[in-house]
Amino acid sequence: MDTSAQNYARIFLLVIFSFNVLLWLSSHHIRMPWPGIPPAPSKNGALSTTLGDAQFFYRFGALTLQNVGDTGGRNQSFAKYDYNDLKPWFWLLHELDGQSNHIPMAAAFYFGATKNPEKTRIIVDYLAEVGLNEDGDRWRWLAHAVFLARYNLKDIDYALELAYKLSSMNPVGDSLPMWARHMPVFVLTAMDEKEAAIALMEGVLLTASNLPQTEKNFIRSYLTERLYVEEEHIGSSLVSDSK
Repeated sequence: MDTSAQNYARIFLLVIFSFNVLLWLSSHHIRMPWPGIPPAPSKNGALSTTLGDAQFFYRFGALTLQNVGDTGGRNQSFAKYDYNDLKPWFWLLHELDGQSNHIPMAAAFYFGATKNPEKTRIIVDYLAEVGLNEDGDRWRWLAHAVFLARYNLKDIDYALELAYKLSSMNPVGDSLPMWARHMPVFVLTAMDEKEAAIALMEGVLLTASNLPQTEKNFIRSYLTERLYVEEEHIGSSLVSDSK
């Protein structure tokens, strides 16, 4: 290649490089807006995408909800979530697998962190419904609903209504602990939010007989890292049968 051809090649590459630099400088701040929570399909539509495999779609849907606000390295705050779009996802996945605790756990500990009363009520209504299932220890989701209604919604009447429902339950394959039987008392007492949270978490951890090990580990880390309870003191606030 002669010298003039090499010079033309260098100029061409320099022009292309300069164009790319200018394009980046003018557009690097432009990002696609977050589209929000995708609409939930119907049950038939969901099953058709996985050839009728309900568990496949349940897992896919659960992962979708877990990561819905994490796009392109950007995390969306709950303020941008439309919980009315979350609700049909909750019930679709509940219909596909009504025994799994994955979505109730995500609702209680993740989506339930919102401080917006209207959004919190959606979470409370969902947890209250799934918590009325008397199979095993699913009553604990009703206990979470009571807590959220009492301290996030600050709706004592609603919390008391749910607490009475909890206290009258007779779980199959599990026994309702004394602290859950006395839940209406918790609602009516002047416990602050942290004290109530510790009592609830310790109660579930130490009295739910069939709690998966992964959830036990999560609750212990929540108590020690978020509520600052020392490991050796876990259980000290629990209302025992002897009280």
